[in-house]
Amino acid sequence: MHETVIASSLLKIILEEVTKQGKNLCVDEIHLKVGLLSCIEPQTVAGCFEILAENTIADNAKMFIERIPLTGFCHDCNKTISINKRHFACPLCQNTNVDWQGGNEMQITSIKVHEKNNEE
Repeated sequence: MHETVIASSLLKIILEEVTKQGKNLCVDEIHLKVGLLSCIEPQTVAGCFEILAENTIADNAKMFIERIPLTGFCHDCNKTISINKRHFACPLCQNTNVDWQGGNEMQITSIKVHEKNNEE
């Protein structure tokens, strides 16, 4: 299950970045964007992250994952197109003469934090 490795790497990055900002911070939300071809199952990554984040400053943080459409250039239509499902044909003409771009991206777009109070 590669989602565990991904969640572990995300947690490491997030903890490093938040710790750089200050010692009394806790993570509330993490927002990610992932490409259509990334083969990441959002619920599984979020579940793994939740388990791995226990007893850290990211404990109870919510993860929001947005899929990035796959873009390409259709040589038959001579247009730039995008798709949201893994149906690799031009949505305009249904031909497969398309040069696809990217699709494997994963990006942390934001981390929402709050300052710890003495009771946390």
